[in-house]
Amino acid sequence: MPEKVFTGSKVTLLREDGRSFDFVLVPPTDANINQGRLSVGAPLGKALLGRHKGEEFSFNAPGGPVRMKVLDIQPTSG
Repeated sequence: MPEKVFTGSKVTLLREDGRSFDFVLVPPTDANINQGRLSVGAPLGKALLGRHKGEEFSFNAPGGPVRMKVLDIQPTSG
């Protein structure tokens, strides 16, 4: 299992409100949030790069700061 989040990682996050969600971190040209592909250039994508499983962090979302926790990191096949 990957130790850190990198481009191509499938990441499961837990928001501070208790909701969890997952997506694949992709280059900006491949991003489509409706298909679960988040750009590494997006604020959340930038905040995630290099994070570890279990790590808590915050990032500046359009509505203000949001706290998250990395629940899982998996490689993708492409």
